[in-house]
Amino acid sequence: MSGAKQDRPRVSVVMGVYNGASQLTATVESILEQTFEDFELILVDDGSTDGSSEMLREFAAQDRRIVLLHQPNAGLTCALIKGCDHARGEFIARQDVGDRSLSRRLEKQVQYLDRHPDVVAVGAGCRRIGPEGEFLGETIRDQSPEQITAAFLAEGIGISHTVATYRTDAYRSIGGYRREFRFAQDTDLWHRMTGVGQLGELPEVLFEWGIDMDGISSTSHDRQRQLAMLAQESYRCLQRGEDDHEILRRAQQTSWGEIPPTTVISPRVALASAEFFIGSQLYAIGDHRCRPYLLRAIRQRPFWIRPWVKVVLSYLRLPVKDA
Repeated sequence: MSGAKQDRPRVSVVMGVYNGASQLTATVESILEQTFEDFELILVDDGSTDGSSEMLREFAAQDRRIVLLHQPNAGLTCALIKGCDHARGEFIARQDVGDRSLSRRLEKQVQYLDRHPDVVAVGAGCRRIGPEGEFLGETIRDQSPEQITAAFLAEGIGISHTVATYRTDAYRSIGGYRREFRFAQDTDLWHRMTGVGQLGELPEVLFEWGIDMDGISSTSHDRQRQLAMLAQESYRCLQRGEDDHEILRRAQQTSWGEIPPTTVISPRVALASAEFFIGSQLYAIGDHRCRPYLLRAIRQRPFWIRPWVKVVLSYLRLPVKDA
């Protein structure tokens, strides 16, 4: 499948990589094994220190569709800016380490964008996979682009960033990702994208979201919430024809400055919340494997009542025999 590259591939898949060695192979292979073959895969090594850099070099040596870029560690937003700047495709498709695109993802999203010229970015349904490979459920949304765009503008319910594919020309016409948004870079992008077109979503599962403890126990959620609100504020400001320079200054400070101590989440509390989240997902689908997660949440926060309740209910309502 590696044949000579086209002058301009239809799709540029962009992925930032920072210390993802344990999950890198499965993620990269999920793109290389797509049924749609007219793409380039741009891998941006964001200063990895765990062996990912060596793995990326091996991938690039084995497949001519891979473009490998390097930068000192600067975070996902900067990696995406660098990757998208090098993108030659008509469309840009996102991919994150730890997630897997199902084999027809690019084929279906390109077909959708070809059929819907007013849609500038399209997502898809996702299957959630836990740290030990547990099935945690699926999310599918069967709505029109008008409904999805309206829901995003009204409630902030956007399309999933890691499975999004969008028009390169539209991306560049609005200025692309902005460095000021270290987090919530997708929320900022989708707001500005709605100025040139609609958001869409395919009502079928086209990727698997690998949920790991490090990701959901991050202590940066407060920054993410603040930056999402600033992205919305910036959008409204631009809609009124006003300058958003002051908002971007605040976003820069929120991204890289110190958070007041009252809003900092301790690693212990964050880990307990992550364990509880996974346990709750498993409990909701009747999987007895919820118990170890809930018990670990209790060990982290013994006086937190919610995991205690779920543990008790799991023994009352779920099958006793392990599956």
